[in-house]
Amino acid sequence: MLSKEEAKATKIEFWTRLQGQMEKMRNPHGSKVDWMNYNTGIKHLYFRMEADEEGCRLCIDLQFPDPGIRALYWEQFTELENVLNNKLKTAVWLKEHEHWNGKQVSRIVMAKDGCHLYNRDDWDKMHLFLKLNFAKLDEFWDEFGEIVKNLK
Repeated sequence: MLSKEEAKATKIEFWTRLQGQMEKMRNPHGSKVDWMNYNTGIKHLYFRMEADEEGCRLCIDLQFPDPGIRALYWEQFTELENVLNNKLKTAVWLKEHEHWNGKQVSRIVMAKDGCHLYNRDDWDKMHLFLKLNFAKLDEFWDEFGEIVKNLK
């Protein structure tokens, strides 16, 4: 078992290595992708990466405080479900999801299970999964994001 400090250092190293790989990534227009603070252009709509003892995940989180607005955005995403599922084959759609911070959100998640953040032998496959799926998500957003943004 890792100490608190070792666990923190391992997490930092995992994300730093991924950041080094993601810096080479370009969007469809040739610009760098700011994956850590991806600008969806919509407040309360986030693209997030997570990694822990259960695996890694790429998430689209709809965290609108107003449940009615969240439902409206969720409905818009479901209208694009076929397109998104064609790009992100492993997407799981969770209309109601309790975020780790205790808030209710809607989440679309792509997960790679069976790998462990604290097992460095798993990092390559976790990084590859996150990079490939983030590139697909960025491509989807470039192509269809304006449809969702028009709800504002």
